[in-house]
Amino acid sequence: MSGAHVTNLEALERFRASLILFIERANHVLDEVSEEVKRTRIWLQTDQRLRLGQEMKRRQRELEMLEQELFTARLSDLAQKKTGVQMQVNQKRREMREIEDTLRKIAAWLRNFDSTVETEARKVEKLRHHLDSDMTRAVSFLNESIRQLGAYASGGEL
Repeated sequence: MSGAHVTNLEALERFRASLILFIERANHVLDEVSEEVKRTRIWLQTDQRLRLGQEMKRRQRELEMLEQELFTARLSDLAQKKTGVQMQVNQKRREMREIEDTLRKIAAWLRNFDSTVETEARKVEKLRHHLDSDMTRAVSFLNESIRQLGAYASGGEL
């Protein structure tokens, strides 16, 4: 019976090193994805609502001032000023409706967050499990293969 002729294990060692590097990089990317999902939820729940709420209050104050100015213009019967102020009041009301629409959209995004984003995030966790279990076993297999082939090539015992 003739034996195999093992001359160089460098290719297996390079592959093992590349696999380890791949696993580390993939885990880093998966960590980033998980963190981004968390940041997005927090952004929707707090940051956006807070910012839009403050913007709504500010514009509401501006609208009230413009309406008061319009009321004063109507009392003094200044037609030109009344028309300009009425246009500004209409613009502020449109801006308020846009903010209200955006708040409704954010609420809808939050309602659908679990069914859309979290569903996809679970796929990321499945990939993480695959990396942690199967790829780790692959590295162990390569380590053992390199050890055994090295022992065989040097004529030692397995």
